[in-house]
Formats: sequence, structure tokens, C-alpha cells
Amino acid sequence: MLAAAPRIPDAPAIPPGPSRLRVLDLLRFCAALGVVLFHFGETRAWGTPNAFPALSAVTMFGVYGVRLFFLISGFVILMSAWGRTPGHFAASRIARLFPAYWASVLALGGLAVGGLITDHRPSLTELLANMTMLQHGFRVRDLEIVYWTLWQELVFYALIACLAAVGITYRRCLAFMGAWVLLLAIADRVDADLLQAVLVPFSAPYFIAGMALYLIHRFGGSLFPWLFVGMGWILALYSALNEGPPAVRRYGQALGSALVVGVISLIFLVMILVAVGAFVRIDWRWLTFLGALTYPLYLFHHHVGFLLIQWLHPVLGNRVTLPLAVAAALVVAYGVHRLVERPLQPRMRAALERSLTADAAHVPLPETAAASAVPVVPAPVSAPVSAQLSPPTSPPVSPQLSAPVSPALRAPAPYAETPGTGYLPRGG
Repeated sequence: MLAAAPRIPDAPAIPPGPSRLRVLDLLRFCAALGVVLFHFGETRAWGTPNAFPALSAVTMFGVYGVRLFFLISGFVILMSAWGRTPGHFAASRIARLFPAYWASVLALGGLAVGGLITDHRPSLTELLANMTMLQHGFRVRDLEIVYWTLWQELVFYALIACLAAVGITYRRCLAFMGAWVLLLAIADRVDADLLQAVLVPFSAPYFIAGMALYLIHRFGGSLFPWLFVGMGWILALYSALNEGPPAVRRYGQALGSALVVGVISLIFLVMILVAVGAFVRIDWRWLTFLGALTYPLYLFHHHVGFLLIQWLHPVLGNRVTLPLAVAAALVVAYGVHRLVERPLQPRMRAALERSLTADAAHVPLPETAAASAVPVVPAPVSAPVSAQLSPPTSPPVSPQLSAPVSPALRAPAPYAETPGTGYLPRGG
């Protein structure tokens, strides 16, 4: 059966169906809302760890929304990088991530410096390090507790950029994922800090499975991608159960473990259904709006919600304060998207892509250099009328001079860069 399977070409293919999978926007928003409810239900701003005893039995699983983010990123980032150069891929990711992120560091950092804090008042050096989004690598404390996931994403983007540098193909993706899994095992065995930092063991199972699901979505199901999906699922469960999940402490070892397995398996199942096209009819335009709110909602919700809950719950009570805090976080997310992301993202991306070709005016094109080395053949001069009427007396022209000029030696056409065509997700 395996021998009769169709051969998968390495050449990039154009995926069928719509250019944007809006169901992913819906899933990203649901993941972000799950994280919001988890943080708002567990925050110490209520003054008690049991502000919502019954509700927290459900919202405590919102913490696994981060895992869904990573699984979607594996799918979407490979889709975004396919057929692009590392430079264009980096430009799209920087323009996507940094405008809202800088706004959150400046706004939330300003509130914290002014005394409106959630955990601690940051120093100037902490604020400067957080502006780079590389503070985790510098061992500097995150300004907000949600920033830790951005380091995981950045490392994954760097790995994908390396893959793009050699050219992304089906087989290279399989080799890339296989090497990642093998190195994860080696890093855990030898306890190598450098490998641990590069391979991001916490999020790697989800990134790997998401990449494999994209291969299934693009090229159809075959054995190797499904093996990587299964490997990602196993590694995700292994990691989640080993870290002592809160569900085990609350419900006991048997039931708590079963719930964790069920939630993570549900996340994988939903993304499998996306990959095989089960949700292709979910293509409503308003889902794109929800997807646009996801990133600013994730960045701003914790600080905004903490302050509002702290101020309002003594006056309005817990049941009124919670929906108001969620609504306020959504309003702030819309404001950031409308006032920061929409005007800045396209301008930043255009500027970054222009910067990639800033040397074009100073470096001669190969075609121009080749053309300049060819001697110019003078145009023929018309002979006098008398000479045209008289029989030719000159010896025949050499065939080398009368041969037509090769098209390769003619003046080159004006240079034009064809922009890449591909899916540009609002994800990551």
C-alpha cells in the first residue's frame, strides 16, 4: 500500500480553497478568551483565591489556550513562510508583532511606573530590555506575565527562517521536524542548556504538530506527517502531566489526569479537523475581525483586568465586575487594533521590505553588467540611391557579421520584482 502511494513533489504547490482560513481566526480568539477567563478568575485582585469556586472549575482549563496558540502558530507560520525569502518572512513577522507590543510596553510600563502595578514596579533597564522582546534571552523579568510566550514564538520564527534560507519543501519540512524531535530527546538526556534554549521544549510538540498538520492540509494525508502529529500529541501529554497540572491537585490524580488528557486531545482534534477541511464552510468575514482582536487582547488583558477588578469589585460585587472587566479588555484590544495596528503594520512592513533592497541602486544587476561587456553593433547606414541601383561590387559580408544578435545580448528589460503570493495570516 505504501509503495503504491503517490509521489509528493518538492515543488511548492498552491493550496486549494480560500486564501484565508477564517476558522483559525475563530480558534485564536477562543484561545485568547480562555486565557482571559483563566487570569481573571484566578487573579489575586479579588482578594481571595476562591472568588468563583464553581466557575473556576471550568475557567482553570483556559490556561491550555496557550497550547492552542502554539499549535495554530505551527500551522500558520509554515504557511506564511512557504515560498518566501527569510527577509520577507522576517519583515512580515516584525510588522505583525511589534506595533501592538511596543504600545503595550509603553502603556502598561507607564502605568506600572506610575504606581498602577500588578506585580512590581519595573526599572528603566527592565523597560528598555522589554522593548526588544528579547528580555527572556537576556534573563530580564517580563513586564507582563503573558510576554513569556512571545519568546517561544520568536525562537520558532528563527528556526523557520533558517529553513526558509535553504528553501522550504515537503521533504525538508519532514527532515526538519524529525531532527527537532531527535534533538529534543538528546537535550533532555544530556541536560544541555543551549539545546534547551534553541529547541523550546515546552512549545515544540505543538509547533511540530502544527507544521505537520499544515503539510496534511496542503498536500493531503500521508504517513510521515501523521506520525509527527501523533508524536507531538504524545510529547504534549508527557510534558503536561509531568509538570503537575492544577487539575490533578483539584480533582485528584485519576480524574485530573484524565481531564488534562481530554483537553489537550480536544485541541489536537480540532486542529486535525481544520487540516482535513472539515471546517471549510466556516468562512464568515466577521471572524477576521475577531482574529484581529486576539493579539492586542492577549497583550493588554491582564494589566487592564487586574486594575479594574481591584477597583470595581468592592463596589459592584464579583458577578458584575467580571463581565465588565472582560468587556473593557475587548474595548482596549479594539482601540489598539484600530489606532495602532491598522495604521502602522502596513507602513512598517513596506519600509522593512524596501530596506531589504536598499542596495539595489548601488549594485549593478548581472544583466546590466553582461550587456555592458558586449560591443555595440552600429546601425546600418543607408547607401546612396545610385549605389542601390548598381550591382554590388564589394565582397560578400562575413557570416559572423551578418548573423542576428542573440536575444541574450540585447539590452535587458527593466527590472521588476514580483511580490510573493501566499497566505498572510494575522497570527503568531
